[in-house]
Amino acid sequence: MKTNIKHSPRYLAVKLLDRVADSGSYANITLDQTIAKEQLQPADASLLTNLVYGVIQRQLTLDFYLKPFIKKPQRLERWARQNLRVAVYQMVYLDKIPNRAIFYEATEIAKKMGNQGVAGLMTAILRQIERQGVPQLATISEPLTRLSISASVPQWLVAKLTAQLGLAKTEAILQTINQPAAASIRVNTAIATVPEVQAELAELGLETTPSELSDVGLVRRGGFLAGTTAFAYGQYTVQDESSMLVAASMQIEPQHQVLDACAAPGGKTTHIASYLSAEAGGHVEAFDLHPHKVKLIKDNAKRLHVADVVTARAFDARKLRDVVANKSFDRVLVDAPCSGLGLMRRKPEIKYARQPEDLLNLQKIQLAILNSVAIKVKPGGILTYSTCTIVNEENADVIKQFLAQHAEFTPVPVHTDKPLKVATAPYLRLYPDDYGTDGFFICNLKRKTR
Repeated sequence: MKTNIKHSPRYLAVKLLDRVADSGSYANITLDQTIAKEQLQPADASLLTNLVYGVIQRQLTLDFYLKPFIKKPQRLERWARQNLRVAVYQMVYLDKIPNRAIFYEATEIAKKMGNQGVAGLMTAILRQIERQGVPQLATISEPLTRLSISASVPQWLVAKLTAQLGLAKTEAILQTINQPAAASIRVNTAIATVPEVQAELAELGLETTPSELSDVGLVRRGGFLAGTTAFAYGQYTVQDESSMLVAASMQIEPQHQVLDACAAPGGKTTHIASYLSAEAGGHVEAFDLHPHKVKLIKDNAKRLHVADVVTARAFDARKLRDVVANKSFDRVLVDAPCSGLGLMRRKPEIKYARQPEDLLNLQKIQLAILNSVAIKVKPGGILTYSTCTIVNEENADVIKQFLAQHAEFTPVPVHTDKPLKVATAPYLRLYPDDYGTDGFFICNLKRKTR
């Protein structure tokens, strides 16, 4: 069994996982870079993707399986633990890969990244697991601990979700977050129709189905949709279905003046722009704190043929008081910086990176942004607040505090193009198990006319 181990998907997975753990970056970016650099064949790229996301998604479960077999965990280097996680993930979750192949490559990786002694340890641990089997999750007596380990979600977050949503809803959410995320796109109605794009993709062998949430969304279970000519020309863009609800909820008219306070990378900005008409005077002012991200907004607006109604600038949304005129916008969007806990399916690293104190720190930023832009809304206009998180601290609690300080605003039901099975008043809370999408929160606040 001879292979160039440095170019094997398993070696690349261990290196990538070690890098992500060290830097705290998102795996998807590093993964895309690795696949491109190595020029991997589709089968190898698929295995690498499966290993990386699978290990991150199941990290706490894998560590539970490994714990009885690692006698001195403090002596195990980070890469070596990643190597064992990759191996055990294959043994438990990928039934088409024989153990002999798993053991061989895990040993070769250990030789390459460590030495013969570490390689021997890796082999001994894996052989012992093969003989004895991994421990059973049912042996964990405490219910929340068992749920935390089986879903691989930190116990503090399981406890919080259970307290806020109840055990049954929490279990339903956690049962879905380790399932593969669907690929979804938003058709750019400024230049194309949904049937046109669906037909073009079908000709390429990319069958899609209409979104259950959005009139302009198409969904595909698996597959890469950003590499087509139609994407390059701007007939559609990649966007999660739940995210498509935001611009639709704002009920934008062609002549409206819109402020997008936290706009990068521009998915919602360009969706807003698709409702606007330059001839009617419609325009969206897009701001983001980071200059390099503002370029993304501009590039996306250009690709999607809506640059004529978009202006993008780098600025802190908490300091917009003197940058744009008061009471001058028909619609204002605060798609606030948040913990991202609604994205656990697509970005599983998030669940390990967050701590309870982060939620209240983010809440302060979210309120500061809302307080800064509230004065920019015209009487009769709408302020929309959205996040991609699923905890009350960043959602309902923020709205409650904002309304206590701003009697001039009142909640109005969230408009959706399609009827949903979840409540849309006084706000919309979408969880990952509801439609198999990102978790999301949307609240529309109307400024009173007097």
